[in-house]
Amino acid sequence: MLYGDYRYHWGPQAVGLVLMLVGACDGLVQALLTRRLTPRFGERPVLLFGMLCGIASFVLMGLASTGGVFLLGIPLMALWGLSNPPLQSIMTRQVEATEQGRLQGANTSLGSFAGIFGPYLFAQVFAWSIAPGNPMHVPGAAFLLAAALLAVALLTAMRATRGLATAIVPPLAADPAHAAHASALAVSAPESPSPEPTEHHP
Repeated sequence: MLYGDYRYHWGPQAVGLVLMLVGACDGLVQALLTRRLTPRFGERPVLLFGMLCGIASFVLMGLASTGGVFLLGIPLMALWGLSNPPLQSIMTRQVEATEQGRLQGANTSLGSFAGIFGPYLFAQVFAWSIAPGNPMHVPGAAFLLAAALLAVALLTAMRATRGLATAIVPPLAADPAHAAHASALAVSAPESPSPEPTEHHP
């Protein structure tokens, strides 16, 4: 982690501990919050809240003057993970069943592109921000750029999801196993017989 080594003088052991903290926070959010907040508050609020946490984490990390302050941004970054499940759910409902493959393929392609181009971009921004001849010495510029890009994504998400039917999902319906079981019961349940017409004799 070049940033941690340059700004906070973290060695390999410290960087390993920080990455372990990142993994622990992500795991806790996924295990304890993801399946509880969305059924309670709805998809759109959780989506926007998660993105706001991501923006706050990048700003905090980019401006943190000490390693301790930087660590405070890790739980916020973990909360950013709350936005992905509702985002996937909302996008899935906006296309027909025959277009689901194209949607998932497009998402995968964009993710792959970001995984290739993102590290190069932020490495270049970091190198520029600490260059000796640069009058603006801002080591956290890459994090601030990430916050700006995520802010644009937040505004896009707010506009795109305005007025969409993102109803709160009951907790049991949020469980795929329960949903499949309920669907099977609905299919196998016999239809109620229609009542026999009543004959009226004069």
